Amino acid sequence: MISNRVYRLAFWLLLIAVTILSMVSVPSQQLFDWQDKLHHMGAYAVLFLLLTRAYGQSCNLWILAVGLTLFGLAIEIAQSFTVYRQGDLWDIAANISGILLVGLILSCTKRN
Repeated sequence: MISNRVYRLAFWLLLIAVTILSMVSVPSQQLFDWQDKLHHMGAYAVLFLLLTRAYGQSCNLWILAVGLTLFGLAIEIAQSFTVYRQGDLWDIAANISGILLVGLILSCTKRN
């Protein structure tokens, strides 16, 4: 069994990586139109899963979800202040979709 300490380390390292990658200029080659949105959804799904494993015993699932959503919103606002990135409402929607997907899966597995 993986300890909370390992989940916390993994969460914070991934959060730092997402923050850096969200703020630097990254050349993108997309194979299909919504590829960027899938990246957002996947990143926030993994972040939320790690967050729930790291802090879910001491915090309510929805508080963690709102906190991570606000982080994503802050990143999009910060991107709008750069010359090479821009905030996007669809990115926020994709972030929330990843969070909700993991939340739904966790809710369903707790019932069974």
